Amino acid sequence: MPNRSRATQALALLTLWLVVTGTQGAAQSAGKEGFVDAGAGVRLFYKLIGAGDTLVVLHGGPGFSMAYFAADLEPLATRHTLLFYDQRGAGRSTLVSDSAALDAQRFADDLEAVRKHFKIERLTLMGHSWGAAVAAVYAIRYPSRVGRLLLVGPIPTTRAGFAPVPARLDARRDSALRRQLQEYREKREANPGDAAICRAYYLAWFPPHFADARNLSKSRGDFCAGGPEALTNKARSVDRYAMASLGDWDWRPALGKVAAPALIIHGDMDGIPPETGRAWAAALPNGKFLLLEGSGHFPYLEVPDRFFAAVNSFLEQKE
Repeated sequence: MPNRSRATQALALLTLWLVVTGTQGAAQSAGKEGFVDAGAGVRLFYKLIGAGDTLVVLHGGPGFSMAYFAADLEPLATRHTLLFYDQRGAGRSTLVSDSAALDAQRFADDLEAVRKHFKIERLTLMGHSWGAAVAAVYAIRYPSRVGRLLLVGPIPTTRAGFAPVPARLDARRDSALRRQLQEYREKREANPGDAAICRAYYLAWFPPHFADARNLSKSRGDFCAGGPEALTNKARSVDRYAMASLGDWDWRPALGKVAAPALIIHGDMDGIPPETGRAWAAALPNGKFLLLEGSGHFPYLEVPDRFFAAVNSFLEQKE
């Protein structure tokens, strides 16, 4: 795509997205809201919508909140209860900021606290992007507590698999979008709590994650929700510590003891290479892989009919 058309597209998307995110709170279902006590002074904000079997949904990031996709996943609530929660350090949960409190194992502790709070014997989990890391760390520690595992655009099973992702994404940006990204990166570093700057930054960041960048405007969510304190904590603490806490990760051997039925959904145009999704399915004893053509990192926005049909089919399979 020529530079001029890409830049024009980005500006149009920004206008649309600002309108959408400015009204998304009213558009979402009210649901039931509250807090889970995760111990050590950490409280996790949760939201329940829908009816039926419970699906615990783990948002991406790290450091985003449920606000970026809760409204977009509402079609699942016609047949399931969706349990969202903001992970520690994000959204309306406790904004912990030190490295020890943002270790990935603490995220798994939080998920166990959620399970106990709602008295769920075995969790049905859906993890998007970074949410797959939380699911993996949890499932490896508590394999008997996972009844079903659904991963959407998961981060790779190994650090080596993740290493080429930034360059793969940058190669999809033209020079105009790269300049825009750098401009807003500098503004965000100077004022990380400014939601308008945050949204402009992610507008330049996310197009390579889509098969068609115009689909970003379909989102009813907000990647920059939570207020100035949460945005600042993400930029200065969560972004710095959470992913780094994984070290030189390779979950493949340990995933062999996670016997739960698992489905990995990956878009063929995801910035994270589809072969990394296949690696998840190969590592999980009962893992299956589904490639959705014409989709990137957010298949619920780009190919919603196929995505929701696949998710419902998987969740409703007989053991």
